[in-house]
This record gives sequence, structure tokens and C-alpha cells, in this order.
Amino acid sequence: MSEEYRFKYKYWRPAVSADNVVFRFDGRRVLVLLVRRGNEPFRGCWALPGGFMEEGEDLRQTALRELREETGVVPAYTHELCVCSAPNRDPRGQVVSAIYYSFARDPECRADDDAEDVRWFDIYELPELAFDHAEIMEKAIATIRLKIKFDPAFFHLLDELFTLPDLCRLWSAVFNRNFDRRNFQKHWTTFSLLTNIISPVDVEKKKSKRSPKFYKYNEDAYKKFTKKHRFHF
Repeated sequence: MSEEYRFKYKYWRPAVSADNVVFRFDGRRVLVLLVRRGNEPFRGCWALPGGFMEEGEDLRQTALRELREETGVVPAYTHELCVCSAPNRDPRGQVVSAIYYSFARDPECRADDDAEDVRWFDIYELPELAFDHAEIMEKAIATIRLKIKFDPAFFHLLDELFTLPDLCRLWSAVFNRNFDRRNFQKHWTTFSLLTNIISPVDVEKKKSKRSPKFYKYNEDAYKKFTKKHRFHF
């Protein structure tokens, strides 16, 4: 077999891209980062930040580069959500997209590259979205509703030090309903004593019985707990 023939690729190749679903908690609401598209197709419409893979990148690198270029945001945590490959999802041709969800703490963002604007939107009050991004958002919201029950990554939505009322408000925002604060705090206080996955932190407080107790996520305790019980949240 000749060298020329050996490296010819006879199969059709679709375009490859990566998109980002970036969540942030503002103390009351869970927000998602959207960009207003500056180019066709769907110029002027809101969409998830993302773009096409460049030579030498893997998909995660593409997602984080596009997020940084379009919005200036660098997330605290990123994980793959799904792959979208429907033939008609992009009017320019078949585009296979890897979707990543991220958690960010810093609200600062700026529109750049091919984005005309960038804003944080309440996940339950979204504008009309380009492409199949509305479907992706539905899957992303369902995923964080599941993950918050057993995956400690969601602590990246909170400050490093947080209170149990902060945690309760986050759960309420994710599930779009109110939780009974007293029962919620009782559950998590017991959970803290049993596992130490969230640990109370001594901080300087005012001399008041109402001064809040602060906690932090304890990754070492999480690893010991999951190793002991032979499973992972």
C-alpha cells in the first residue's frame, strides 16, 4: 500500500464543536450564562457560549477556550454533560457538539469575540434560545437536580464558607420550590456529624446567639467516606 493511499480518509467528516452550560448561584436564584450571537445563523438570538474545535485541541479545551474568548469566564468546575449529533440541529450542516456543564462563583463576564452581549439568566426564566439549546438546558437542569443529591461538585456554587440557610436556599433555587428550613438544617446537621463531609468552621463572630454557623466542604472526609462504604456519590 502506497504512503499516499494509506493516509487518505474516505469517510465523510462532520464539523465538531463544544458548548457550555455555566451555572452560578447568586444567593437566591440559579443562573445560567448566555451570549447574544453576533453572526448568522440565529444572529441576535441568545445561545449557550461555544464554538468549533481548532486543530490540536480536545473537546474540553475547545469548550473552555470558547467560554473564555466569548465571556471571559473561567469556571471553578467543569464536567461533560452529553453529546448532541442530530443531523438537522445546525442549518450550516451536521455539527456534532460535546456539551459541558460548569459551576462558577464569580459573576464578572464580558462579551467578546463573536458575542454581541453576555448575561446571566434565571434558569426558570430563559429567553428563546438558538439551535437545540433549549433542549440542552432541559437536560442540564435535570442533571443538576440529580447531581445535587449525591455529587459534592455542587458545593462550587457556594462560597468556600457557607451556612446551612445558604445551602437550603441553593436547593430551593435548583428545585424551584421552598424547603422547610428547620427540617433541612436538622438533616444536614446530622449528616455533618455522621460524615464530616461538610465541616463546621470557627470564624470570628459577633457575640450573639443568632450569629450563623459556617461550614465548608471537606474533600478528604468525602474520599474517606466513599472508600469506607465502597461507593461514590
